Amino acid sequence: MIKLTTRQFIFTRVIVGLTLAIIVIPLIWVLFISFKRADEIYQSVLFFFPKHFSFENYPAALVFAKKALELSYQRMYLNSTIVTGGGLLIAIFVASFAAFSMVHYKFKSKEVYYTFILLSYMIPVQVILIPLYIVLIRLKILNTYWALIFPYAIIGVPVATLILRKFFEQIPKEIEEAALIDGATSFQIYRHIYLPLAKPALATVIIFLFLEMWNEFLFAFIFIRNDTLQTLPLAMSRIGFGGRFPIPWGVYSASIMIAVVPIFIVFMVFQKWFISGIIAGSIKG
Repeated sequence: MIKLTTRQFIFTRVIVGLTLAIIVIPLIWVLFISFKRADEIYQSVLFFFPKHFSFENYPAALVFAKKALELSYQRMYLNSTIVTGGGLLIAIFVASFAAFSMVHYKFKSKEVYYTFILLSYMIPVQVILIPLYIVLIRLKILNTYWALIFPYAIIGVPVATLILRKFFEQIPKEIEEAALIDGATSFQIYRHIYLPLAKPALATVIIFLFLEMWNEFLFAFIFIRNDTLQTLPLAMSRIGFGGRFPIPWGVYSASIMIAVVPIFIVFMVFQKWFISGIIAGSIKG
């Protein structure tokens, strides 16, 4: 274990504290505004803690979305859940098989293929936007759920493959060899050995990809034109800036908090495997 000097200890704690402040304070500010009455918001915008907690902004946010967008939050949640869940499942399915193949099998140019997968993750999504748009038109899936599920899966496979391969490489070969002696097939080894042992890595992949897909805006803005298929980030942008009606601060803050609830739920469910998964995906041996 590395021992820190007093100066290093103080410096690291200050950096961590500043980082947390930058990330957490705006969220807390929005949360407290969502519990304030309209008169209190405009009297003390910068004062965080509300004098009198009020939940009136939350039902007002549901009504406002229906009025301004003619789209309910239930529909927004359904759209985001379908495209995020679909992209997440396909990405994990493809990435887990790719990572397993690179660890379990020996074949030529394995590292070359792996390098190309990593390089694809470094390409900005804006670069592939026009070719992807043309592909979606040719497939006749533009302005459908598949127009988002397909791209989300594409951008999720590289990082998922990276994390899962690093974790799979740490599984003792003796376990796999024993399974082969007992007559297990490659798929049975994948299903009953690799996947159960890879729960920390899978949790890390799920959290990373869920955050990226749930908050994605560009693809949804370009590929979706049907109002009933709008995801939460796209609908929230219309509520805040492009709606037909001005939205009060308190109502908009409540809308933001309603939109981020699934993120907290996913993190709380998988957080116990999250840290160990990050370590397993970044350190070998």
